[in-house]
Amino acid sequence: MMKFVPKYFFLLSLTLFFTACGADESQNAANNPPNSNVNQANFNEKKITAKDNIEELETLVKIPFHPEEAMWREEVLGGQNSKKITAVLKFLPEESTKVVAEAEAKKPATPTTIPVETWFPAELVAQSELSGDDTLKGNAYSAEQFFQPPYADGRLIRMENSNYFVLELLSK
Repeated sequence: MMKFVPKYFFLLSLTLFFTACGADESQNAANNPPNSNVNQANFNEKKITAKDNIEELETLVKIPFHPEEAMWREEVLGGQNSKKITAVLKFLPEESTKVVAEAEAKKPATPTTIPVETWFPAELVAQSELSGDDTLKGNAYSAEQFFQPPYADGRLIRMENSNYFVLELLSK
């Protein structure tokens, strides 16, 4: 009978081990429910993507000068097939000056603040982190020079201390 004791001891140890693992898991699940808000936020953040095809953007809106960089997204809004395009455009310094001059001729600059989006270029995201409140400061202008049907309303915002512009256009 002494020969069987190690065998029973081994089986008893395995049973206790697996029981303890299962108990800890259910106890942890009860004490620490998953944070569904964090999971949902991560899911929503993954869904927000931007395009960088400048030529495709130029088929949707007029762009007076070819930008160095462009990131943009088009979204459908909740009513009557209305759409919104948000684009971040970076122009050369000389072209930035011309874009501002054309826009100011239509409407004088208005200081504004906008929230930074996760898909914005890293330079703008870093600039917003320096402000401490995840916003960007800039001057808002008329976006009329960018209008192309169906987009006939919106604004152009030049971000402070940069050659980046945020273009927000709405369809009518």
